[in-house]
Amino acid sequence: MFNKNQRIIAFLLLIVLTVLLFPHKGYAQDIKSAPFQIDFIDVGQGDAALVKCDGHYMLIDGGSASKSSLIYSYLKSRSIKNIDVMVATHPDEDHIGGLSGALNYANVGLALCPVTQHSTKTFQSFVKYLGAQGRTITVPKAGQYFMLGSAVVYILGPTYISDEANNNSIVLRIVYGKASFLFTGDAETEEENAILNSGQAVQSTVLKVAHHGSDSSTGYQFLRAVAPKYAVISVGSENSYGHPTENTLSRLRDAGAQVLRTDLQGDIVCTTDGNYITFYVQRNANINTLANAGPGQNQDLSYLTPSGNSAPDNQAGIPDRYVSDAGNNQSAQSYSYVLNTNSHNFHRPECSSVNDMKEKNKQYFNGSREEAIALGYEPCKRCNP
Repeated sequence: MFNKNQRIIAFLLLIVLTVLLFPHKGYAQDIKSAPFQIDFIDVGQGDAALVKCDGHYMLIDGGSASKSSLIYSYLKSRSIKNIDVMVATHPDEDHIGGLSGALNYANVGLALCPVTQHSTKTFQSFVKYLGAQGRTITVPKAGQYFMLGSAVVYILGPTYISDEANNNSIVLRIVYGKASFLFTGDAETEEENAILNSGQAVQSTVLKVAHHGSDSSTGYQFLRAVAPKYAVISVGSENSYGHPTENTLSRLRDAGAQVLRTDLQGDIVCTTDGNYITFYVQRNANINTLANAGPGQNQDLSYLTPSGNSAPDNQAGIPDRYVSDAGNNQSAQSYSYVLNTNSHNFHRPECSSVNDMKEKNKQYFNGSREEAIALGYEPCKRCNP
């Protein structure tokens, strides 16, 4: 048997090994694994999203060339060496530039882009690094689709070649179970209307807002057809373009979409099992993301109530929820349970264990007992929620 000093030394060694083997990763460690996940990567004034489904990956845009190292590190930190599909929605530098970083770390199976030639240096780098892997650009056509794991990816646009580069953006819709996600590149109202006129299905649970919230995109007619529950805006903080514009935010508010923004909230992660959707943000879960959007602009994103019967037909029965980041003070009347992200227990708000919980480990959850368990949390044995 060990003596007292030996037990102390063994305990200290265990702590050191734990720190070395399981370093603190901030909010990311709170994210529960799910068969389908989208990381909306904060690349400043640009777009980048990593889609994962059943162990398969699709990278949609990569931000500007200055974000190449960020994209490289993002993939490396997650050991993602193979990207099934890489999508360059259009040749703009703030979408295609960072893809070179991805191509310098990961192997790519299929590369999609609306054009095969362009004069910019960033586009030439994209083609160069694709060529180094023996890959060339494939130009998709509206109406085509492919599988990413068990998810279906539909190509909605462009439906025709426009003189305006933004309106040649690849627009795609991903369907996984009852959840759907619409990516729009920098498509403006002309391409939005062309897609609507084509008769293709556009209703989606989550909309990646086009052109960083520019006033030239996200028209009322398009929003009515998409009917998004959530809208994610990838945009740079205090950018010189004034994105997202007040008009766009106002339209999203009128559409009833819950808005999330990378400029205010950093990386945004969406997970789903095909029935439930959960969002995690890097910071500022409760910030007003509809600032300057006029009357009725305030949004409390600390929780989302079940959608009931108001969802479009193809989304019916998806109880939405939003798990906020830690450390936010809330009224006990605004949520059902308090989650402990360290112990993975969940508690009634009035449970004495909540007072003993560290603020950084608290998350406020509005949902059923069964949903909390489905997220991987166990009922507290003290309050028996």
